[in-house]
Amino acid sequence: MPTVRPPPILLLQGLNFLIGLGSFLTAMTATSAWNRAGWSAVAIGAAMTAANLCYALLASTGGRLSDGWGRARTGALGAVVSAVGCALALAITSAETAAAAAMLAFAGAALFYPGNVGLFSDAPAAVGGALPLHVKISRYNLGWACGNFGGFVGYFAFAKLPTAAGFGLSLASYLAVAVILLRYRRLPAHSLPAEGDRSPHPALPRLILMGRLGLTIASILAMAQIALLQVVLRTMQVPVDQAAAWTGLTLTCYAASYIAMFILLGAWDGWVLKPWRLFLLQSGFLLGSLGYAALGWWGEPSAPALIVCGMLVGSAFGAAYTASIFYSLRLPHGAGRAAALHETFIGVGNTAGPVLGGLVLWWWNGQQVANGLVGLGLFMAVMAMIGLGLQVAMIPGAVRLGAR
Repeated sequence: MPTVRPPPILLLQGLNFLIGLGSFLTAMTATSAWNRAGWSAVAIGAAMTAANLCYALLASTGGRLSDGWGRARTGALGAVVSAVGCALALAITSAETAAAAAMLAFAGAALFYPGNVGLFSDAPAAVGGALPLHVKISRYNLGWACGNFGGFVGYFAFAKLPTAAGFGLSLASYLAVAVILLRYRRLPAHSLPAEGDRSPHPALPRLILMGRLGLTIASILAMAQIALLQVVLRTMQVPVDQAAAWTGLTLTCYAASYIAMFILLGAWDGWVLKPWRLFLLQSGFLLGSLGYAALGWWGEPSAPALIVCGMLVGSAFGAAYTASIFYSLRLPHGAGRAAALHETFIGVGNTAGPVLGGLVLWWWNGQQVANGLVGLGLFMAVMAMIGLGLQVAMIPGAVRLGAR
């Protein structure tokens, strides 16, 4: 039997792109279906929470399957699970089947990503010559991030079209991933040696914990924004189609800004083991959130102003995500399990964001103090202060252990 070589990095980035595209286009198409059906912020938040709970619960399973059953097989299985959800939404058009599609899309992604990151880590050895870890992380991140960007662009482009357009494109993306990965189903697991920038460091446990806690808060912020921005615009008497278009454009620029941050952190290694620098790059969480609240308070949101806020939040998300995945994969041993835990923390934050944000907006609207955009912005600002505060408390300990 001929030896099966790991997929090249460019192909793996393409697979990440397709899963990211499908996942976020499915989620945003489902959100549009719920808004068209007149669902409340609480109902939409609960539906998005259910989808993200599937991700949180299955991420560790994806890690175990990829180590034991096979990385390519697990990735292909995840793509098939996501495809089933979109096929269901295409067969039965309703807000409820859109919710099922979002749940299955995120469940499939939870199986795909742990296997893909393992394949990605092995690819440089297969083509002769290892890349620095921060460069590999940047390329991994750029794959799924560009996919997310494509999902937001697709949502913006399809805002006035039937939801079948979004679900159809997502289905095609998932099927392409499954077909490609099945070619590598006999690929055995590999493990990189604990050397160079994967050698032990005394500050790693603290940096990993700090990164994961920061990523959890970042995911709460991101998913609350994704799930609820359109609904708060709708409550401000912005027409449904216009609210959808503004939301799609804002989230497209949000995704573009964390792509830019991934490129920066891949080209510049001055942040490695220097947590204060990554902390400063996350200040956009607070600035963007307060910007949303200010726009709501003035009562005159516009697409350009919303875009600026979304880009600030996106750039900060890029820094928080990089901290968590980089230090997880920098572990000299157990990096695969660490990557799965990284995905689990994302799932926890993504799960909490829509339901917490939805409940806060339900309470806020009952107070009749100001519109929902003010409430969403203030909720996000409080979460940002918690995330940044945790890092301020933990960074000095990491510095004492050798980080700078």
